[in-house]
Amino acid sequence: MAWKNENFQVGRNMYLERQWHLIWKPLGGFAMRKRIVKLLVSLCFYVGLGGWRIVLRLVGKTPPGSGVVLYYHHVAQAHRDRFARQMQHLRRHVRPVRADHRWSLAPGARVGAVTFDDGYLSILENAAPELERLRIPATAFVVSDFLGQRLESDPTERLMTAEELRRLASDLIAIGSHTARHTRMAAVDPNQGHDELQRSRRMLEQILERDITLFCFPFGAYNSEALQWCAQPGYQRVFTCDPTTAFRAPGEFLTGRVAVEPTDWLLEFHLKLMGAYRWLPAAFAFKSKILQRLGAKTIGSSGSSADLAA
Repeated sequence: MAWKNENFQVGRNMYLERQWHLIWKPLGGFAMRKRIVKLLVSLCFYVGLGGWRIVLRLVGKTPPGSGVVLYYHHVAQAHRDRFARQMQHLRRHVRPVRADHRWSLAPGARVGAVTFDDGYLSILENAAPELERLRIPATAFVVSDFLGQRLESDPTERLMTAEELRRLASDLIAIGSHTARHTRMAAVDPNQGHDELQRSRRMLEQILERDITLFCFPFGAYNSEALQWCAQPGYQRVFTCDPTTAFRAPGEFLTGRVAVEPTDWLLEFHLKLMGAYRWLPAAFAFKSKILQRLGAKTIGSSGSSADLAA
């Protein structure tokens, strides 16, 4: 009888495996499945937030204001129309603000800021015209030592030149630092860290003839020491890749952001805009604890949930 039980178990496992593939195979590869899972969890989180806001209003209280900072990298010509629709959606559902917004949020208010990392040419060519048309402020974080060149981490498109950067900068679009050489700030010594921050700020100020007060960590990699370095050159606010709510206090120094792409589904973009992806840092922390208990080596020491937010 043992062999019959064994054959039954094997058959049962094969059946379950086939059912698993029938469910997941149409959803594409691992990245697509991960994206769908995050969207579904965020949708549940969003519904819960909506219920909480309703309860507050029923008891005579106004929900607190909330803010989100979005960050893009590229806006290809083929995706310009989709980016434009996202910006129109943003305008309908939140009040666009600058990334250096420093005022307390009114109860019930929703605000959103738009940022771009690295300084790719497509930001000038495809994103900026749509932002200008809709009068949506934005900030581009630029890698100063590689202007006009391609980054090793993403060689698909070159960065803007100094002249192109001058054309981008305006009263509507601000420029911030993204280090001098796109360096992981959690993995350098103090001398290199200070050099990256000071040299980048100094070069950008020389090119643009304006103060550079905003900074963004490449790869979202930072630690407590790197935060202290940022305060010394005079940066007034620094940004991470942790998809937390933003503008929680008028003078906040560290602000989280959520990753977006022009190719995001509309529901996906809306959930990100509403702050429904802010459960990710807690999930990242939980995952790290589990890996530590299992004796596994965690990835990096940045304290960032960028890998989950991507």
